[in-house]
Amino acid sequence: MEERDRSQLKAESEIRDGTPEETPVMLQPIVQPAYINQMPSPTTPVYSVPALPQPTQYMAPFEPVYIDHLSRHQGQQIGVMTTAGKVEGLLSGVAVDHIQLNISKTRAFHIRISQIVYFEGLPITYR
Repeated sequence: MEERDRSQLKAESEIRDGTPEETPVMLQPIVQPAYINQMPSPTTPVYSVPALPQPTQYMAPFEPVYIDHLSRHQGQQIGVMTTAGKVEGLLSGVAVDHIQLNISKTRAFHIRISQIVYFEGLPITYR
């Protein structure tokens, strides 16, 4: 009688919870992109973890010296060679991930820093 009561309670708990007590909950790995902005994505190995969030690693390239050098040319005419070709205009803004290059009074290009090969501008001095 006692064993029957235990099995009945167990069956009732499975109906309430929706999962058997013996079956561990496994989350499937998150599919991470192989490429971000046409560049290989640096990632950590992804594997199944019982009922825990999956590990993720998101990285954005940050080049402080290059961004500082670009910032020193703000307000000047520069030429930027990108992976798509050369663009010339007035450097009106520099952010962590992109620059704004005004090509006329009504048009501006927002270019990702990761897409810049090099830029041409007036020589500057570091003091």
